[in-house]
Amino acid sequence: MITFLSLFFGLISGPCPIELTVNGPVASVEILVDGKSTGKIQGPPWKTDVDFGKDLLPHDVVARALDAAGHEIARAQEWINLPHPLKKAEVVLEGEKGGPPRAARVVWTNLRGETPLAFTLSFDGQPVTLDASGRGALPAHDLKTLHVLTAEVQFSSQEVARKEIAYGGEFGSAISTELTALPVRVRRGKLEGPEQLGGWFTAGGQPVAVTAVEEGPAQLFVVRAPLAREMKGTLGFKGFGAGTSRKLGLGKDQRIRIVFPYALRFDSNAGMTDLFEISPAFTLQQVGFPLLLEDVERQSLIGGADQQEEARPRVRIADAVAVAGLEATAENRRRAVLLVISGKEVDTSAYDPAAVRRYLAALHVPLFVWCLNQPPAGSPLTAWGECQDVTVSRILAHGIDGIRDELDSQRIVLVDGRYLPQSLALSPAAAGVDIP
Repeated sequence: MITFLSLFFGLISGPCPIELTVNGPVASVEILVDGKSTGKIQGPPWKTDVDFGKDLLPHDVVARALDAAGHEIARAQEWINLPHPLKKAEVVLEGEKGGPPRAARVVWTNLRGETPLAFTLSFDGQPVTLDASGRGALPAHDLKTLHVLTAEVQFSSQEVARKEIAYGGEFGSAISTELTALPVRVRRGKLEGPEQLGGWFTAGGQPVAVTAVEEGPAQLFVVRAPLAREMKGTLGFKGFGAGTSRKLGLGKDQRIRIVFPYALRFDSNAGMTDLFEISPAFTLQQVGFPLLLEDVERQSLIGGADQQEEARPRVRIADAVAVAGLEATAENRRRAVLLVISGKEVDTSAYDPAAVRRYLAALHVPLFVWCLNQPPAGSPLTAWGECQDVTVSRILAHGIDGIRDELDSQRIVLVDGRYLPQSLALSPAAAGVDIP
């Protein structure tokens, strides 16, 4: 068995350390990134560094455990710059060479630094006694039949991280079925059901099967750099009549979350981690979109009140937009990201706007940019491209229409298998649709 111990949360580029746990008759481990070998680890400690390049893109990382003859005997897979849960549980098997596992260990991660209240492990439905480190001996068994280990790590009465692995029998390793969500934009007509979409989509040039087509509520992630008090009375202020801009909405089913461009640092068992503050989801049943943007204040992830101006952390606009794009793909929903800037910010992000725009394009997440003032010539903020001046009522209304039209035109196609989003494309057989 082979398992990644490294945690690939958040945004990753450049050199990155990778650590694995390996059991059984393994002579070496080969690391592949996006299907290409980056080299082999010839023995313990099972550690290496992988350079993911300067660009911010999703990656598929595979570790192949090889025997002395170079034959693959196990593999593990992880995904870089794609959604990962903040709370995660894993099961690490321990065993003798060539035999069934004799023990198992529950490994947990919580990026907010919370200590678990309890953790449990069951073997084929029967509880396994664990020590304080989460390790427990397994009952005697063979590999002729399928066995299931289930780990649960409880962080609160409502937050439980769960992991199941299966091994033995004819399979010999974990079994899972995964789907990849691909947003498509319907240009004309109606998108038919999955049975009519055969041959429409490819991954890496190979056809993929469509399992389902979904509409459901849309999600808009808004990166709002100005504070609420800076925005009061500005959206649509120029040229509006009788306060009509206050009533502009995106539609009652749309869900909106505000991403604030300030990161809080947490010391967790995954190391130091930066997390951006994201508001709860809002709907526009009773309030217009501009009024929502002007009224929502920051809510600290650690439960504190909004910080004073002098105590605020550094503004990281581009990083927050990348996080918003990442969060937008966490659920199989229609999606878009809106960036709102004052035009005067000083961005201290690790990534530049061009890299983040390419990242959102790879994720197939549309990006809209609004400004309260046009950024001055030479400002790095001009790299975001066209910026709509939403202090003007007519432009604000046009901007809201554009976001609403984008979300209304999207459908989510679920294809069979797990793929990098940038590898998915339309085949010549597709008609009346495009990919954002």
